[in-house]
Amino acid sequence: MAHPEERAAAAVAAPAELASVYRLAESDLAQVGKFILDRLTNADATIGEILRYSFRLGGKRLRPLLLILAARACGRPTREHYLCAAALEMIHTGSLVHDDILDGARFRRHLETLNLHWDSHFAVLAGDLLLTKAITLITECGRPEVYPIVADACRRTCEGELLQVSCQGRLDLTRAEYDRIIEGKTAALLEASCRLGALLAGQSEGAVGLFTRFGRALGMAFQIFDDVLDLTGTDAETGKTLGTDLLNRKLTLPAIHFLQTAPESETSAFLDLLRAESFGPDEAEKARRILLASRSVDYARRTALDMVRGAVDLLEEFRRGITDQDRLAALDSLRRIAEFIADRNK
Repeated sequence: MAHPEERAAAAVAAPAELASVYRLAESDLAQVGKFILDRLTNADATIGEILRYSFRLGGKRLRPLLLILAARACGRPTREHYLCAAALEMIHTGSLVHDDILDGARFRRHLETLNLHWDSHFAVLAGDLLLTKAITLITECGRPEVYPIVADACRRTCEGELLQVSCQGRLDLTRAEYDRIIEGKTAALLEASCRLGALLAGQSEGAVGLFTRFGRALGMAFQIFDDVLDLTGTDAETGKTLGTDLLNRKLTLPAIHFLQTAPESETSAFLDLLRAESFGPDEAEKARRILLASRSVDYARRTALDMVRGAVDLLEEFRRGITDQDRLAALDSLRRIAEFIADRNK
């Protein structure tokens, strides 16, 4: 029987709006959870505790859910799907641990982050350990065509994070650079999830490409909405530390659009705040209010909504000719996830 902390670590924080979607994939996610639980055990008690805690900071299990639903839309999930889904969730959780260190975040899902609960030394190594456990899961899959897909997703995720760090404080960041960052740091794993779901179900190259594009569009939209939430949300609503982007002088789409389109008097005031030698929470809050009073937050939302609509259109293209009710139910669930992302507030 699993340790109570392990059960908590493997639990899925399913949003109420998606309850029926998670029920559709419930038995499959339970299989994924078993593989995750197995990897959270460790002979050393401290390491085991840290691993279990890191997974309690996770949440919706969006990547496994997308992979499973893509598999169901294309056929039936297999053991290989479960192994890959568990591996991608391990990679994602490791990246969250590292993100919290980089952002100086203190809370996630209303819990102290790993770097606050222990310290950044423990957190860095825990994130690395989760990645090695993910590699083990992928090798157990025994499907060589999977290896370059996961490796590429990991590479792009790391490159996106590195590019973001290298651009921190860059007040001339372009939209193209921003897109490269979020294509890597967020979209790469969602893209890989959808791609593997279709590939391992034996779909044609065209169908696999369609699900790949769906996952990429969803990932891009997800991150843009996340960046908007960093400006508009509250810590209490989201359960994590917000306001870190501006505090770290990290430009996201609302700020980029504002600097490109607002009157010079407004952009000058905004830039003066970010360039101030005494820059801190007060200056970041003033900069946030400037953005909220502009058209740029709405522009970012509309941009993400367009991406979601494009993703849904891809599903409709795949739907043509399908009559199997189970596959249609999975496609409907994927569409509902896209709609949830377009309307998320946490």
